[in-house]
Amino acid sequence: MSLTRPFLAFALVTALVGCAEPTPTPDKAHPASTGPARGPDTRTSGAGADAPDRPAGGAAFGLYVLALSWAPNFCCGHSSKEECSALPGSFAATHLTLHGLWPSYTDAESKGAKATYPQFCGAYEHCRNSPDRTCEPSPAAIPAEMKRLAPGYVGDGYFLADHEWPKHGGCTGLDAAAYFRAALDAMKKLPGDEGTPGALRAAVGKDIALADLQGAFGLPESSVLLSCDPQCRLAQVSICLAHGASGLPTTPVTCPGNTTSADYDNGCVTHGCSRITVQAAGSCDIGGGGHHPAPPDHGGSATTCNHPGQGPACTGDRECAQAGFRRCARSGCCTSVP
Repeated sequence: MSLTRPFLAFALVTALVGCAEPTPTPDKAHPASTGPARGPDTRTSGAGADAPDRPAGGAAFGLYVLALSWAPNFCCGHSSKEECSALPGSFAATHLTLHGLWPSYTDAESKGAKATYPQFCGAYEHCRNSPDRTCEPSPAAIPAEMKRLAPGYVGDGYFLADHEWPKHGGCTGLDAAAYFRAALDAMKKLPGDEGTPGALRAAVGKDIALADLQGAFGLPESSVLLSCDPQCRLAQVSICLAHGASGLPTTPVTCPGNTTSADYDNGCVTHGCSRITVQAAGSCDIGGGGHHPAPPDHGGSATTCNHPGQGPACTGDRECAQAGFRRCARSGCCTSVP
């Protein structure tokens, strides 16, 4: 039987279609094909968590800085955060909470690296400017007790976990689960109630002498950093810890000069505070006694900062960036406006 031209054309097209490769489907190796990389987080600990949570190889660094936040101060500039809306009556209202465990350079290392700490290492280098789902740790790697001891890690769609892991944790050589566990373990080894000494808890809503707070942790004072805002209100406590052979933080060590001289890390000292105000939850005015230096001469004051959508008083961009804002505005307050 002879074949007509139309039939041959149809047969040829059918054969070509049958040989064509199928349209690729989104998969974990190509997360960009799944739509916007970030947005409202609906991840669970099972399928849907795209991050590999793999060690990134790590960086060479001499010590860790364990940073613990004083939430009543933080929340004065971040009232929209979930952890802040739940602050009154919570553990964080009267205890230090985990901010981060940061690989850090010794003074000698920082001179060579021209930086004070490594960040966004190896597989996480792209997360600095182009974050995607591979930058985010799986919720399965986040210990359940972080809801109480580190509420920022689970609130607002795992906001703080998604920030701390690629920026700092990826430089440790640990996997995400080991990194978060190491941070909590280091915090809980400190004296007092899960990292908060009794002297600090007793000072809530009052003030405490700088030397008394430095000594409250039962550690060498050279291992303790106290961060205050320019009004001498406690913002953060940090402890310098050795970087052990296992990759984990170990014993307290002397903090390097690149931290002790930094306003962000050790502002209670660099601002010349003789006494430190320990704010209670919801108390965002200037309180307490002792020496409180005048606010920076930027045209702003304590009464014009810390309003909703606005950050705390500042003296430079670095402290605003560390607090989650874009820059220090001319008003003397941190802002997220470019």
